[in-house]
Amino acid sequence: MIEPLDDPVAQYKEILDIPRQAAQKLTELERKRTIELAAEIRDADKQIKSATARETQASQEIQAWWRQVIARMTGLHWITPGRPPDAAQEAPPKTLDDYMADIQPRTDDFLAALRKAAWPRRTP
Repeated sequence: MIEPLDDPVAQYKEILDIPRQAAQKLTELERKRTIELAAEIRDADKQIKSATARETQASQEIQAWWRQVIARMTGLHWITPGRPPDAAQEAPPKTLDDYMADIQPRTDDFLAALRKAAWPRRTP
């Protein structure tokens, strides 16, 4: 019987088996990474949709508060409302809840001050 090391065909097959095993391992790694990337993309898409919905909701609430203030200022010729506030692009998203919680009390304070300044001329 010929030893595997002395058999050129066996040596050739062994040499060819190394790249085949490497290709299989690479294929498996690529398949796993593809699955991981698909999950990451899916998660990122969910986060984007959530952030977009939250942005839309915050924008609508702020516009509603702005309209409320403008409605109270109607008929007061000594004060002009100006233009609506723009979104602060540099604001960290994590503090949105704090900002939103702060808007209503400040709106109420402004409306109270406006009511006080307008009285007796007009009571909104």
